Order: sequence, then C-alpha cells, then structure tokens
Amino acid sequence: MGQLPELMTVAEVAEALRLSDETVHRWARQGRMEYVDICGVKRFHYTYIARLVSGETAMPDDVSAEVIVIDSAA
Repeated sequence: MGQLPELMTVAEVAEALRLSDETVHRWARQGRMEYVDICGVKRFHYTYIARLVSGETAMPDDVSAEVIVIDSAA
C-alpha cells in the first residue's frame, strides 16, 4: 500500500482558512469544499486545503465539489 494522503479535521481546516468550524461544516454540506466522509466524520485532504490557502484552487460558487463517502457498513 502506498503512502496515504494526510487528512485534516474540521478544526484544522477552520484554523488554516480563518473560519469558524460551523462555516467549514456548512460549506462542506453545501458542496463548496471537497471532503472525505469517514463513517459520518468529515476529513479534508491537506493538499486541497493548501491549494485553497495559496489561491491555486478557487472556492467553487456552485455545488460541484467532490465528496467521498466511506461507510463501515459496506
């Protein structure tokens, strides 16, 4: 197995983007931010957040962000 991507918590993303935790949750729910759903817990790829912070990736205005859901029941 290759190296796994570093994942960030909602609190870490909020701190990096200088937002509240609730704003990060809301934007993720609205599809404005890509995230991974691991059994109901949101995690964000470090590289995606780093691109947002650097301005390399724009925050989408529409609801087209990618969401990956991992469910333990599968």
